[in-house]
Amino acid sequence: MPEAARKRLLLVLLIVAVVPVGLIARFQGGPAWLRNSAGAVLYEVVWIAAAQFVWISARTHRLAFAVFTATCAIELLQLSDAPWLSAARSTLPGRLLLGGNGGFDPMDFALYGAGCVLGHALCRPLRASP
Repeated sequence: MPEAARKRLLLVLLIVAVVPVGLIARFQGGPAWLRNSAGAVLYEVVWIAAAQFVWISARTHRLAFAVFTATCAIELLQLSDAPWLSAARSTLPGRLLLGGNGGFDPMDFALYGAGCVLGHALCRPLRASP
C-alpha cells in the first residue's frame, strides 16, 4: 500500500476512535467542566486529523494553526445571536459544530490550544512525505 494511502487509513482510524470518545465525554455524566474540556480538546484533534487526511503532505503545524484559528472564530460567533446562527444551533449537528447560544467561554481558547498540541502530536507522524 502506498505511504499516503496507509497514512490516510490511519487518520481515518484515529478519527473513528476519537469521535465516540469525544461524544461520550461530552454527553455522559461527570462534572460539566470535565465534559466541556474533553470535548473541546478532542474537537481540535478530529479537525486536525481531517485536515491532514485531505492535505496529506501538508505540514501538520500549519494545519493545527489553521484549525486553531477557525475554531477560535467559531467560538467568537457564540457572541452573536444572528437568526441563521440560532437556527443552526437548534439542531444537534449545529450545537456540536457551533456551540450553543451564549456559550462563549474564553477558557475554550486555552482548551483549543491544548487540543491543537495533542492533535499535532498524534497527526504529525501520519503526514505523508511530500
